[in-house]
Amino acid sequence: MRSLKDRLSWSITLSLILLLSLQWLVVSYAINKLSEDQLIKRLQHEGESLLASTQLNTSKQLEIDAQRLSAIYQRPFSGNYYVVIAGQQRLISRSLWDTDIDINPLAAGAQQLLYRQGPEQQSLLIVAHGYQKQGLPITIAIAENLGPLQASIAHFQLIYAAISLFGLLLLLAIQRLMIQRALLPLKQMQSDIAKLERGEADQLASKGPEEIAPLIAELNHLLHTVQQKSKRSRESLGNLAHALKTKLTLLNQTAERAEIDSLPEIRASIYAATASLDQIIERELKRARLMGNTKPIQQVNLKTELAQLAHTMRMIYKAKTVNITWEVAEGTRFHGDGEDLLEILGNLLDNACKWCARNVSLTVTGSESAIFVVEDDGPGCPVHELNSLTQRGFKADETVAGSGLGLAIVYDIANSYGANLSFSRSAALGGLRVEIRFNPRST
Repeated sequence: MRSLKDRLSWSITLSLILLLSLQWLVVSYAINKLSEDQLIKRLQHEGESLLASTQLNTSKQLEIDAQRLSAIYQRPFSGNYYVVIAGQQRLISRSLWDTDIDINPLAAGAQQLLYRQGPEQQSLLIVAHGYQKQGLPITIAIAENLGPLQASIAHFQLIYAAISLFGLLLLLAIQRLMIQRALLPLKQMQSDIAKLERGEADQLASKGPEEIAPLIAELNHLLHTVQQKSKRSRESLGNLAHALKTKLTLLNQTAERAEIDSLPEIRASIYAATASLDQIIERELKRARLMGNTKPIQQVNLKTELAQLAHTMRMIYKAKTVNITWEVAEGTRFHGDGEDLLEILGNLLDNACKWCARNVSLTVTGSESAIFVVEDDGPGCPVHELNSLTQRGFKADETVAGSGLGLAIVYDIANSYGANLSFSRSAALGGLRVEIRFNPRST
């Protein structure tokens, strides 16, 4: 999903572009309309002045006093023209030279606004008006070339567009700064969440604006509640384990009473049951670490933890002289509960050391997600039994000591992280190969 910053930026940018474009269109239309209205009024005044310059001679012919007209009407193709129609008489300005403008006579008091193509392809605006002078109907049409006006308007539009573009860029820069400042609390919250993921904090420190302050408060409350429940759960499980161990001790003491001497089978059965129950209690106490410590997620120092774990396994299987090698690829990180990881790798390495001939290998790779691979040079496991390895109590060989819970616990912890656990035969060592692949969210 697109970020909130991008969505706000795009929305404001589009709004500003639409607003400034509409403003440019409105201003351009207004300037064009105002200029044209002023030009029409001026042409009307020119027509009235031309009417005042006309007079009838003794032959009832209309004459125009050239001395009272502007010299612009005398210059050929100057862009300013007139046509006067009086009965059968038609007078045109010298500026038209040998051309004419198609104008029809108008009744007195009538006015007409025309757009015509003039000499030299000029675009003309024509204001024609009907008059009556000394009983003679007269039509006067004043025309002016719109080219210079349109060029001036186009020049204004270009300048205004440049100013609008500069204003748009300035507004975009300002709104970007405003959005960045407005989203600073969310940036701080994002940083706090990142610290939470890395295990550097157990609460969100930022307060945030009032719109998201309740959300932050609820998240902190939820984190605190989960931590408290986790703590109470571990304490309760520890108390339960202590109580059960006390009862198991009493059972063992009962089995040692003299009355049981004559029943060795029963005594042995009690000892076997209490030993099995004690082992199960120890396993379940370890599983209590699934909830992790008080911080939701930690970053585990893999090299330090694996070195200590390998050393411990070598000491446990000292008599077997197991050769344990391990390697962590550069850049590989695991974010999670360190106790969970030790529980997983401890069970996998213990299982590998138990079944290996001599060699056990542990490799850790992956950048976005950690991948742990444990291999041994033991007999391996038949293909048809691979899917049964994580079942509780399943033992590939009943003659080997153990409860059959180790790989089941590994499966439970891996499943709580959403990780994938798979079994196969090791191509390098020939024994069992166990791969646990954490997804990016879990690590």
